Amino acid sequence: MVTLSLRKRLLGVLLLGALLSPQCLQADASLPGLKLVLALTDTAQHPPVTTLSLRDIKSGTGRSIYQDGAGDRRVLVRIASSDVLGAVRITGSSTVYAMRGPAEVESQAACSDALSRLRLTAGEDAAEWEPIFPVPLCFSDASPYGLWNRAPLFAVSPDGSRIALPALRIGDERLERPAIRVLSATGAEEWRVPLPGEWMEVADLAWSPDARLLAYVVRPQGDEHTVDEAQLSAAGLYLADIGARRTRRISDCRANSLAWGPERNQITVALETATGHRGGGPISVLRLPDGIKVEEFSAKGTVTALAYSDDLQWLAVQATIGDQQIIWLYHASGGWARRVYQLPTSAGRLSLVGWASDPETDTGM
Repeated sequence: MVTLSLRKRLLGVLLLGALLSPQCLQADASLPGLKLVLALTDTAQHPPVTTLSLRDIKSGTGRSIYQDGAGDRRVLVRIASSDVLGAVRITGSSTVYAMRGPAEVESQAACSDALSRLRLTAGEDAAEWEPIFPVPLCFSDASPYGLWNRAPLFAVSPDGSRIALPALRIGDERLERPAIRVLSATGAEEWRVPLPGEWMEVADLAWSPDARLLAYVVRPQGDEHTVDEAQLSAAGLYLADIGARRTRRISDCRANSLAWGPERNQITVALETATGHRGGGPISVLRLPDGIKVEEFSAKGTVTALAYSDDLQWLAVQATIGDQQIIWLYHASGGWARRVYQLPTSAGRLSLVGWASDPETDTGM
């Protein structure tokens, strides 16, 4: 069985520079010849500008695959919380999904937000976003941030057949209670998964490799000062069976991010350390279907995202320590963690999108 070692210790061995101006260090032969997709949002600009970049883990080099331009459509972001974190995803190592729309919308104007995909190509100029289906998001015309403060969390199944999108509204329609909309690749709604309470929210969600099951972490809305402790009993990790239309809680853990793996019957979650506190605790591996913890290790910093490589052999962890945003790398069979990327918060907001192949250097795509 491939498991995560309990004796892991975080050890930074590589320190890279800014996302678009990397400092190339000596290559480490023990690192995988894989790439990560990272997003950097420049919140100093209004509206913010997001850049997507491919990072080669072994060499430390990278290349830009997309940057918001001066046009009227861009990757949608929010300035609160984590910007594009969880609002840009990659599947199949070659297709990036994101919500795109106008940065600013006039009051009462028709909404044109859409889920879009970007297929990685060898040439930057050849890569263009393709709208998949509309997802109206620009209902909050009272937003003090000018309507670009609306990035939604979502997850796309590994085969691209299904999309899960937590929602409080569908366009102008406000839902009676929060839910997760399960959509087909055409945008047709297959199922609306109810959350276990009116004041609950989805912290993260992930599909099983066969797209039959959806794992999602639920927690009460608010922070340590405003959270309703009466809602804590419903928090935890849930599993939705899409075909059977059934949901059940498999763990009462309080978590803020998750990833499917390292085995096909396991889910990895980043746990919260205290009531209402986001991240900064241990990372646990839970077994399905009983939710039993099989491994646990400590993470340094406040963990905000987890992502396994397609072969489930490597785990990337995004964490924040002070004013530094860090990407750690673990091998699923154990060993030391390595710091493969670091960025000051003053340089922008970093988001771990996932793993990818680079058509400029890889073959077989």
